[in-house]
Amino acid sequence: MIRSATGWRPPAALLLAVGAVLAWPVPAQGQDAGTIAPDFSASFLADTAAAPWQFWARAETPVTILSFWATWCKPCETLHPWLEALADRYHDRGVRVVAINMREPADSIRRLLAGDSASATVNLLDSDGHVVLLYSVTSVPTTVLVSANNVVLHRWEGVKSAMSGVEPELERMLAVPVPTGAGTGQ
Repeated sequence: MIRSATGWRPPAALLLAVGAVLAWPVPAQGQDAGTIAPDFSASFLADTAAAPWQFWARAETPVTILSFWATWCKPCETLHPWLEALADRYHDRGVRVVAINMREPADSIRRLLAGDSASATVNLLDSDGHVVLLYSVTSVPTTVLVSANNVVLHRWEGVKSAMSGVEPELERMLAVPVPTGAGTGQ
């Protein structure tokens, strides 16, 4: 510190260093709307020996819905079939639903999903919890909407918020823009 006529004053270099630290960008979390969704790979539930599914290398779709769930989660029993029906309805419009089970053995998940043989969702295992950590999932169900360019668009926690929010958001995003002059006789 330097003593001046008005009292103690820190050196300019110290002020610059403190300012630089305070101005340093803090990386956004993978679940925050507007951030880039973290890339990950995970095993397929149907075939754990197959090459893992790679998120950023997925087939091009306008929207990917990531649904984090667990077999012990009672609300997930409501959300899972609803998302399956949503996947069926929106598949032709380029929406892909990816169900990510949190840290459970494949056999117990397969028993629960035995009736989903014609599933429209991609069912993945997060056996070591790395995807859950990437997306800061602290409760299930958690649903994350991701654009084709890997930007997180929205996040819902719980069944009610997802069931009331996902489809209106999809409709808004997938709405076909009306051409200029349409319906005006021009």
